[in-house]
Amino acid sequence: MRLFLPLFFFLFSLSISAQTSTTEPPRLVIGIMVDGMQQKHIDLLWNYLDPNGLKRIIEKGATCQNVSYNIVSAGNASDIATVMTGSIPYYNGIAGNNYFDRSSSEIQSVIQDENQVGIGTKQTLSAHNLLSSTIVDELILANPTKSKAYSVAIGAEEAIMLGGHTAKSVAWIDDVNFKWITTGYYSNGLSRWADEMNINGSFQKYANRQWEPLFNINTYFNRPNKEDKRTGFQYDPSSKKTKTSSVSILKNTPSANGLVAELGLKILTEEQLGTDIYPDMLTLQFTVRTPNEKTPALQSAEKEDMYLRLDKDIQNLLQKVDVKVGLDKTLIFLFSNQTGVHSPAELGENKIPAGYFNARRSMALLSTYLMAVYGQEKWIEGYYGKNIFLNKSKIEEKKINAREMQQNIADFMLEFEGIQAAFPASQILNMGGNVNSEMVRIRNSTHKTSVGDIIITLLPGWIEVDDKNNPVGESNAIVSYTPLYFFGWQVKPQKIVTSYQTTDIAPTLSRILNVPMPNASIGKPIEFAP
Repeated sequence: MRLFLPLFFFLFSLSISAQTSTTEPPRLVIGIMVDGMQQKHIDLLWNYLDPNGLKRIIEKGATCQNVSYNIVSAGNASDIATVMTGSIPYYNGIAGNNYFDRSSSEIQSVIQDENQVGIGTKQTLSAHNLLSSTIVDELILANPTKSKAYSVAIGAEEAIMLGGHTAKSVAWIDDVNFKWITTGYYSNGLSRWADEMNINGSFQKYANRQWEPLFNINTYFNRPNKEDKRTGFQYDPSSKKTKTSSVSILKNTPSANGLVAELGLKILTEEQLGTDIYPDMLTLQFTVRTPNEKTPALQSAEKEDMYLRLDKDIQNLLQKVDVKVGLDKTLIFLFSNQTGVHSPAELGENKIPAGYFNARRSMALLSTYLMAVYGQEKWIEGYYGKNIFLNKSKIEEKKINAREMQQNIADFMLEFEGIQAAFPASQILNMGGNVNSEMVRIRNSTHKTSVGDIIITLLPGWIEVDDKNNPVGESNAIVSYTPLYFFGWQVKPQKIVTSYQTTDIAPTLSRILNVPMPNASIGKPIEFAP
């Protein structure tokens, strides 16, 4: 027994040591969001992808095959916030890219913040409406002054939601003046590396690059949307979206992805991310959307080319990360937003019921109806994103039963083409039930600070557009799935068929990084095969 006990404790200590070494967190986490990416597109292009790009992530990592958004599609801000907080708009406050502000009776950006200053821009933006912590925040709070986080994106909403509250710096593309811009909300402002690209002309070089097919145009599945007899297609990223617009098409060309990749790699190298025992985080947003895109389907040579060129950018990113940090010390997770598989126009052409819902006409008719029933007053204060806002002060002044009016409006809205259902907001906010039901997804997608008095839903195949014909959330599927991949670090090749939700991504990263879950997280960690 005397000989056995020392041997037992020696072996036990070795076991503990082995466990500690195998659970050492990654030195670097890279989060990649690709706007518009769909698994179906990747499957169609599989044989054309490079073995060292997207294929490498998918084949050598973990593919989560059944990951869904448990919120209604309302824009990238809410989709990314759901991923990064492990929570839903009901708790994190981000119900869409925009919301109707009752105090000003105007539609505001969810990242608008007049208390901030713009850097390189007049925009005053921040993450102040993001009401919960993110995985980035929890990492920084766990290792203050040690861990570092940066976010680089094409759009402002994406950059800020990926960066959370505590990133050192975030940057996004100014597609009017062709430079990186940011907000003073973050401690480092505009990173010196973004500023360097603005000054030395490298940003402008990307904006001046002509976009032509990467390969012979005859090797593409589809014809170009904008054919060029010599090359197949040709775009100048600096050209304007419309004759009257100051905004260019830059954000929907490979040049935008190239800019994000270059700045991301510059920050990785110069800030020495992943080079000590304290994990760092770099979040990047790319896109596969093309100029004047009319359908999310893979139906143009331009869209195919966006994927193929992005594949090259990701291949280069993986190679550089392997040299600088080591892929065995780096965890990469890649996901997309909610996108419709087909556009209403495409469905209509194939005799499938579908359409675009613009609220302007229906609100005018609703206003006329309310005047006929309740008197000649302005009863509707505003509308945005399937939310109808009533003039509460006028309702109180006239001593009208607000609940009865809301129900009357809900019943009236059912008469409009494209509307599936309508509910008083109180009915939605107090709802329970099956977590996978459409009603619960609607509740998940509302927040008390931005919810209207009546909420409508649309029929399958219909999407809402604003007065500029921009989608207000572009997936109306009852269940909306996203591709999700984990690669590097200790992740072994595997396909995970268990159903998960996007709110499970942040808890997974929390467990891997050994930091607390975000403070509004409702998800559970994804289980990987050992």
